[in-house]
Amino acid sequence: MAPTALVTGGTGFVASHLLPALVRDGWAVRTCGRRPRPEGLDGEIDYVRIDLADPTADHGSLVDGVSHVFHLAGASSSRSTEEEMFRDNVDATGHLLGAVTAAGVEAVDHMSSTSVYGEAEPLPSPVPETVEPRPSRGYGKAKWQTEQVVWRHVEAGLPAVVLRPVSVHGPGATKLLASAVLDVAVERFMGLDTVVIHRTAVEQRLLHVDDLVAATVFLAGHGPARGRAFNVAMPTFPSSHEVAALLAAQFGLGFGLDDDPDCGPSTQDRASAYEQMRGKGMTDDILFTPERFRFMRKANINNRVDLSALTGTGFVLAETDLEAAVGDLAAWYTEHGWII
Repeated sequence: MAPTALVTGGTGFVASHLLPALVRDGWAVRTCGRRPRPEGLDGEIDYVRIDLADPTADHGSLVDGVSHVFHLAGASSSRSTEEEMFRDNVDATGHLLGAVTAAGVEAVDHMSSTSVYGEAEPLPSPVPETVEPRPSRGYGKAKWQTEQVVWRHVEAGLPAVVLRPVSVHGPGATKLLASAVLDVAVERFMGLDTVVIHRTAVEQRLLHVDDLVAATVFLAGHGPARGRAFNVAMPTFPSSHEVAALLAAQFGLGFGLDDDPDCGPSTQDRASAYEQMRGKGMTDDILFTPERFRFMRKANINNRVDLSALTGTGFVLAETDLEAAVGDLAAWYTEHGWII
C-alpha cells in the first residue's frame, strides 16, 4: 500500500513544490489550509479546509489514516504580527501533534528555520544544530518556541525530524530573493542601465526549493534522522555583490558599487515605477519592499550554518548553480506576469 502523506500549509510556497513531488513518487496525499481549495490543485490530492490553531477543529479526522506528516504550516514575519506568528506556529503545532501522537503516525517532518539561531549573539561558526539557539527576532522566537513543542513530543516518543532551512527561492516564491528580482525589474523599467549597491558586501545564504523538497522527503524515510534537527542550505554563501551582479546580468544591466548605503533610486521613485508596471498588467504577487534590496542588506553574524549533519545522511544537494537558478527565476516570473 502506498504511504499516505498529510502536508500542512497546503496553499504555501514550499507545499506547491512538495505536493506534486509526492504525487509523482506514488504517495497518496492529503493537504490542508485555512483558505478554500486552491485552483489548479491536483485532483488526486485530498484537500481539507481547517484552522490548525483552532482548538475545536477536528485534528483527529485530519490525521486519520496518515502515515507521514509534513508540517509546513505557519505564519511568516513578512505578513504577520507577533501574536499571529505565535498562534499559527506554536498553538497550531501543539494541537496538530497531539492528534498525530494519538494516531501513531510513522514519521513527522517539521519545517522550522535557521532564524532560530538569531542574529544578536555570536554562535560557533558554522552553526551546528546542537547549539542552543538564541533567536533575536519575532519570527525566530516563534519558530524556536514551536520547535520546543516538537521536542517535547519527541521526548515522549514522536518519530519527528526538524528541518532548518535558510532563505528559500524558486519558481513561485514571493519574497526574499524574489523581491530582489522585482527590484532589478523595476530599475530596468525605470530606464536605468546599471544596478548599483553598497560597496560593503553582505554574505547571503540561499536554498533552492527543489533541494528543500528533496531533503524533506529523504529525511522522512531515513530512520536514523528521527529525533534530530538538520540545517538545509547551499554549501556556498555568495555575497550580495555576487547575487546583485547575477541579477543585473540577467536583465541586461551593468553592475556597480557605491559608498552610500542608500544608493540607487528612492523609495518614492521605485514605488511609482512599480505602480506603473502594475498598470501595464504586472501582478502584485512578489512582495515589494520599501527598502531597496532589503533581503541582501541584512548582515547576520550567524550566517554560516553547518551542513555536516545533512550530508552525513548521504543526501546530496543538486540545485547549487545560482546563476542558472536566477535565470530560471526571471524567466518564470516573466512568463507568469509577476514582472514585466
